[in-house]
Amino acid sequence: MTSSEVVTLRPLMLGDLDRATLVQARAFLNDPLWVYLIPDLRQRQIYLPRFSRVLFHFGILNGQAYGVGDPLAGVAIWSAPGQKTKLSAALRAGWPRLLFSPFLFQFVRAGEIFGRFGEMQKQYAPDPHYYLNTISVLPEAQGQGLASKLIRPFLAQADREGVSAYTETMTPSNVGLYQHYGFQVMEAYRVPGKDLSLWALFRPVTK
Repeated sequence: MTSSEVVTLRPLMLGDLDRATLVQARAFLNDPLWVYLIPDLRQRQIYLPRFSRVLFHFGILNGQAYGVGDPLAGVAIWSAPGQKTKLSAALRAGWPRLLFSPFLFQFVRAGEIFGRFGEMQKQYAPDPHYYLNTISVLPEAQGQGLASKLIRPFLAQADREGVSAYTETMTPSNVGLYQHYGFQVMEAYRVPGKDLSLWALFRPVTK
């Protein structure tokens, strides 16, 4: 990391969308779920940025997207307890166009997995909580503490408000990272018939 890089956490704006898309797409290129959805590397390099752009456009419009680095090297989407998303934001971000595109097949193929995401969150975090939807750090910027900048402030806020936090991962190496921040593994779910696992991670209220 050079001395000119800024690592202060900040909300993302629409002007950050291109860079946030790049960070997310590069960080998730070899993510187990994405490899399962789109085994061909070249196809992943096409579809993953499209999905990442819609995801972060939606997050920015809803005030849920954050980043660190100048230029951006780490990004995350956090939702606060009771925070509502806007239907208009989904339309502006392009979710309908994404769904009614060749990418629809990938969503259908992973329907069981995405459904399990929601079921586990309801089961293990039924009360108001902070939810970490996604976090990404550029491969060359990993090990520089950027993930901590994207996680610790929200956990501190959760502690101040007396609420819990929740996330999930399908990357085995991420489990220990989240445990380092106080998350507990509530379930390690093996997707039937697939070489995929899903970990539900809950951080209880810390007094």
